[in-house]
Amino acid sequence: MNILKTKNYIKSIKSLSKKDILALSNFEKVLSNDIFDSKLHCKKLKGFPDDKVFSIRINLSYRGIFRVEGENIILFAVGHRKDIYQSLE
Repeated sequence: MNILKTKNYIKSIKSLSKKDILALSNFEKVLSNDIFDSKLHCKKLKGFPDDKVFSIRINLSYRGIFRVEGENIILFAVGHRKDIYQSLE
């Protein structure tokens, strides 16, 4: 699968530490091979009309949000677990 990154995603990465960016990079590689790999702790998010929006756990504090469209994975948000879901509203 192809991984595409939105401007918002790229902007939000800049606020992460180098350690978190490295972890995120590793998860992106795993994500491109299998979105349901157990390392990702992937969960489908409710409340979206097409039901193809998912969350992955980057580490204990950070989550990434992505959408699946055909053969593309669109990464559109990354942030602290207490704030990331509120930003989707």
